Amino acid sequence: MHARSASSASTTSTKVLMVSSFIPSFSRRSAAIPNKQGTKAIYTVNTQTPGSHANITEIRIIDLLTGTSNLFSDDPRDTEAKWLGKGDLVLWLKDVDFGATEFWIADAEDAGQSYVNLKTLSKRASVGSSYTQPANGYCAGRISAKASHLKLHRLHGQYDDIAIAVTCSATSNGSLYNPDTEGSTSEMQNAIWYTTLRKKAMSSSTAELKYITSPTRFVNALRGTGLESPLRSPFGHSTDFDISTSGIVFLAKDGPSCTTQPASFNVYYTPLKTFTEMSRPRPQIINIKGFEGRSSNPVFSPSGNSVAFLKRRELADSNDRKRVIVVDNIRDFRAHMAIDNMPTQQSEKDWHLSPYSVAWSDDGKELYVVAVETGIRRLFKIPANLSSIKTAPEPITSDSTTPADVRHLRMVFSAPMDLTPERSSVG
Repeated sequence: MHARSASSASTTSTKVLMVSSFIPSFSRRSAAIPNKQGTKAIYTVNTQTPGSHANITEIRIIDLLTGTSNLFSDDPRDTEAKWLGKGDLVLWLKDVDFGATEFWIADAEDAGQSYVNLKTLSKRASVGSSYTQPANGYCAGRISAKASHLKLHRLHGQYDDIAIAVTCSATSNGSLYNPDTEGSTSEMQNAIWYTTLRKKAMSSSTAELKYITSPTRFVNALRGTGLESPLRSPFGHSTDFDISTSGIVFLAKDGPSCTTQPASFNVYYTPLKTFTEMSRPRPQIINIKGFEGRSSNPVFSPSGNSVAFLKRRELADSNDRKRVIVVDNIRDFRAHMAIDNMPTQQSEKDWHLSPYSVAWSDDGKELYVVAVETGIRRLFKIPANLSSIKTAPEPITSDSTTPADVRHLRMVFSAPMDLTPERSSVG
């Protein structure tokens, strides 16, 4: 009896020891963005182990036909991987020494190949001497500051250029600001910088063409305007601006920040054709008659002809719901032209919900809107021609029972969603 009790106690003690020594890991996965063909999707997984303070970041490619997930890169300096829109080429940002950022390109078909590169390892990054990354990857350009919020858009012009835009800090005179080389300052502000990627032969001995950033330097789209975008944290987000063949739309704060009057957040439009313009057209504010409240989430249609965004009617009422606004023929837009007859005023009069994100369908004929209904996050689809809406929109995810039910749609739909952390990853 005593022996059995002793044995049982020993077993219990061992089990307690095993449980107490177990350290759980938590994984957080980004939205998975599909390629143009809809055959693959790219996403990022961040795994943290609280006990050991380990933090592992991986960029992964999932085959949507087989469900197989392959490692693309585990270099902690790599961020914001995006499909280039040509084959399965991927462009991503790489943090390097002295606070600079490089733009790297590789083919997703070659994911999982390992190589060692000791010369470019950042002294600030906690990485080893070897990491996994496509062996055919190459540096396509560099900007001498910390870059984020990467945006890409194919221009389909004479050279088949790709417009590229990032956000970097700028000084009060609009120059690029890098705290690693210039020291800290309270005068810096966020700015949108643009250029192009263009194919070029890498040497005279080979006919192989690779994308590189334009020989012209990155241009500050906001220089001399007094505007700042994206908005400063905690408001700043990648959905604060967008680019297309028509130029740039962005969200900016108007009015002094040290007054009792509520600040106004409006959408601005900067027309661009080639994204190599050194002389920047001045941004034009998009005013909507009868709508004085805060704007958010500006996004171009796939063709670049239209812009959709969200806007409140009242400036001082933070509880006022957001409405969907669509501006057509944006290339012909002029700031002095008032938009008097926005169909959203009629089409949404019976819709009590307040959407917090909007995105276009691939053909530009419909809008996908995310809104919360009775505590549940739902996805709605509405015609881009808002005046054709006769009844309150019905949710696509009408059978949802929990806020998590629309998360699977991120695999085929990349509308921005503020999601709670997840504990599991794809693949």
